[in-house]
Amino acid sequence: MTTSIDQIKGFSKQQLVNSLSNEKFQLIIFPTEQCNFRCVYCYEDFKIGKMPRWLVDATKVLIKNKMPKLEFLSLSWFGGEPLLAKEILFEIAEYSQSLAKENGCKVYGDLTTNGFLLDIKTLTRLVELKQNSFQISIDGDKESHDTTRLTRNGKGSFDKIWGRLLAASATDLDFHITLRIHITDLNHESVLSFCERYDKELKEDSRFRLFFKEISNLGGDNQEKINGLISRKSAKVLAKELTERYSGNSKKINELGHYICYAGKPNSLGIRANGNINKCTVALDDDRNNIGKINPDGTLTLNNEKFSTWIKGFTTLDSWQMGCPLSYMNNNSVVGDIAIKKVS
Repeated sequence: MTTSIDQIKGFSKQQLVNSLSNEKFQLIIFPTEQCNFRCVYCYEDFKIGKMPRWLVDATKVLIKNKMPKLEFLSLSWFGGEPLLAKEILFEIAEYSQSLAKENGCKVYGDLTTNGFLLDIKTLTRLVELKQNSFQISIDGDKESHDTTRLTRNGKGSFDKIWGRLLAASATDLDFHITLRIHITDLNHESVLSFCERYDKELKEDSRFRLFFKEISNLGGDNQEKINGLISRKSAKVLAKELTERYSGNSKKINELGHYICYAGKPNSLGIRANGNINKCTVALDDDRNNIGKINPDGTLTLNNEKFSTWIKGFTTLDSWQMGCPLSYMNNNSVVGDIAIKKVS
């Protein structure tokens, strides 16, 4: 258990060190911003497609230039649905692993995916490339999930995803899947039904964990629908109760002290499928989140003031500012203009 000696203002000392280390780097990559789902609460607009060839090459050059100074490189795959562009994912991950062997660096990765395309062949290749940690969202059992997490053609997705999970469980592959269970005011019974299903078929498989989370209004065009799902504020209560019930199988984001958001870490950047550089994977249309771009030669052009606004929590150690810089900025700060600087 973490003691106060191991913490500063409630933050794990090790977490703080890792977040500031020049030897660790998290690269969040959007290989495509298209998606095969149309979830009713989604904040994305799907205007951008796959990474063009120049951008794939530029990303590889960026990784090549950074690798000699790194001990750890974390590749986080986001979208859209990243497995719609799995050939790009495989190419960059394979290139990174080959460089890692030359430079004594460890490369590992995680995917935020809807799970629909995670067949065994794809899973096997991802495990081989050490891109083997997954977060898959589930909106309760079938009848509830299939009303909110719809495919692009309007059909339900639960049966296909559950089949993928069972097939993965039947292998001896080395992976970790976090099932992010979305809770609303309306799906409590369905969430409990899903928990029963999980208890019967997956609970004994330590590669699967649960993360209970009430859905939030993250913007976009579906805010009215979202507010109708969370207006009674009962979802947060059930999420807390189930997290305690499944304490041995659930993921808690504050296990090591206060949560530090990736967006607030100096050594974390996101490359969108159009070449823009972001800090946050949520506020995609927010100008404050567009902090620069990657150039064809693999260098980055960054707006230093925008960048520094996201990481200011490390000067204050304010738990709100560190835990969600976007929320804090929305309530406390303004980003001004500053000259841009080209950096390698």
